[in-house]
Amino acid sequence: MIKVGFFADIRTMVGTKEITMPLRPTLGLLMEDLNSKFGKNFRDFCMDGDKISKRVNILVNGHHMLHLQKDDTPLKDGDDVRIFPLIGGG
Repeated sequence: MIKVGFFADIRTMVGTKEITMPLRPTLGLLMEDLNSKFGKNFRDFCMDGDKISKRVNILVNGHHMLHLQKDDTPLKDGDDVRIFPLIGGG
């Protein structure tokens, strides 16, 4: 199982702080499952075509997906995935 946490506007969109999802081999495949579970608004916000959007930051066990293998980041049982909207300021 994979623990998935949601933050800020994404948490509001999905209506929960955290869920547990069945293990999928990659982050991209987990996101496909989350798209199916949470629907069009989630998919439109978190995805850019079939890739994860640059509008979201995703951490896998505390490491940003961009420093791993992006959509192809392998997952293993017990991993912790955190999904944040991109936050900017200035």
